[in-house]
Amino acid sequence: MKVAGQRPAEKHTISPEDRVGRMPWPGKKTGVKYAQFSLIGGSNALVDLGVLNLLLLVWPTRSPEILVAYNVVALVLTNANSYLWNTLWTFRHQARHDARQVGLFTAQGVLNVAVGGLLLWLLAHWLLTHTDLSPLAGGNMAKVVSMVAASTMSFVFLRFFVFRKAKR
Repeated sequence: MKVAGQRPAEKHTISPEDRVGRMPWPGKKTGVKYAQFSLIGGSNALVDLGVLNLLLLVWPTRSPEILVAYNVVALVLTNANSYLWNTLWTFRHQARHDARQVGLFTAQGVLNVAVGGLLLWLLAHWLLTHTDLSPLAGGNMAKVVSMVAASTMSFVFLRFFVFRKAKR
């Protein structure tokens, strides 16, 4: 029924050019998850660097091998923190806490410790034996570089292997 003074309803069509701007970006979920992962990464960095620096302050060392041992202690605690927060927040909809997922997360943690430890050892060996940097400065420089590389590898592993959507 038409009311006086009212125009007939117009059909709104969206051209293909307009539709492109409104289509969701295929990587949007990955981008959001990476942002969440990065925030958790900040808390992981606090745990990781905090434990490493506490050990370096209590028992300073110029030995890359001892530095790697300190790093292992720090990374075990960091991976526990990571598992807690990633399963509660970043990947909560994909977290099943089953043996497969926990096993894959643990494998990721071991790979993270291995890659991080190797990079840390290589960098620390050079920095602590070829420069006049203090153990604290050299250890932290090596740690930051190894942490960024290992964390990036961990995100890819977690996102696409550990917490991928289950096949139906």
